[in-house]
Amino acid sequence: MDDRIIICKKDGNIVTAVFRENVCFRLFVNPASEPLRIGNIYTGRIASMVPNINACFTDIGIGENVYIPLEKLKNAVISPAHADGKIHQGDSVLVQIDRLPAKQKKAGATGDLSFVGNAVVLLMGRKGVSFSKKIDDPGFRDRMRTLFEGKTEAGFGVMLRTNAPYFEDAQILSEYETLRAEFKDAVRKFEIMLPGTCLREDLPEYLKVFRDEHLSELTEIVTDDESVYSVLRGFFTKFLPELSEKVRLYKEDTVSLYHLYDLTKAFHDALSRTVSLKSGGNIVFDRTEAMTVADVNSGRGSAAKKTALSDINREAAREIARQMELRGLSGMILCDFISCGGADEKKQLFEYMKECTKHDRSVDVVDITRLGIMEITREKLGAPLYEVVKNLDFNP
Repeated sequence: MDDRIIICKKDGNIVTAVFRENVCFRLFVNPASEPLRIGNIYTGRIASMVPNINACFTDIGIGENVYIPLEKLKNAVISPAHADGKIHQGDSVLVQIDRLPAKQKKAGATGDLSFVGNAVVLLMGRKGVSFSKKIDDPGFRDRMRTLFEGKTEAGFGVMLRTNAPYFEDAQILSEYETLRAEFKDAVRKFEIMLPGTCLREDLPEYLKVFRDEHLSELTEIVTDDESVYSVLRGFFTKFLPELSEKVRLYKEDTVSLYHLYDLTKAFHDALSRTVSLKSGGNIVFDRTEAMTVADVNSGRGSAAKKTALSDINREAAREIARQMELRGLSGMILCDFISCGGADEKKQLFEYMKECTKHDRSVDVVDITRLGIMEITREKLGAPLYEVVKNLDFNP
């Protein structure tokens, strides 16, 4: 595999692009300076209780209170403890940002802290060992249960991420110990720091991508920014030393890294309503509040032969799989392919779509309905790309 990650600066933002075999599959844009990040941990003070919506608003020192459903404070670290076991206005609480502000909505937070590593996630309010649904190796699962036997503590559990099988057992255990130490350090600081203090900054977005990629297949990580290059080398030297030598600083003046990898076209592909196929067909993407619809059309492609239509469907399946990642789609995705065959052909297309999405851990190819609509769900990993771009000073 020839997989690489490109990280470059544009319009005061950092653009991250993931390429697999020279095709862009993922795009991220985030401000070079991020005052608030998902994953940051703060000491907060309950500013107000809102019983009618079973929630509270909490001051974390950012100038605007964050919204927290009381359901998300069941396992929280709170001070002081009250005889009635309830949360009161004025209490101090340890919280983690889980939603950035958008439109009319305030930022959101939770008391169920999570500490995310490359192979392991430490989760408050859980117990024991759990696994990403993409890990289906029973031998690995049994080995991890044995590895962590007697090592997890009350109050939090361990989840093994999809990348975990690529790591040695010793690396997994070492990362777990590091995350556990970070959790205890956050609790210690909470006890002595004033409300409104950021106790732990999560990784910038361009580093979070390395948690999700199949790292063993990466051949190169390229950036055109010296400060980003320095952060990357430091991060890999500490956490993934086997990748540190794959980081390269791009220094050419004749053409920017952004244009060298034609990221203008990648953004056009990701933000356009209609995506053209080499066969002459196309896919039209439409968004609603409830779902995304992908409508496959033969266009100027041949409609005379069943085999030609089948080929268009297969090409469309590959492209829809790419576009789901590229656009950051989530929720229900309904795909209306060209009708050209019976039950056997529908089953083949269904299996082919599952093959096309095997790299994407968040996708579940569910079914094909009696009307021939393929149902797909994709876990929400962040805001969709169109929304991110709309809220930034960024011109692709």
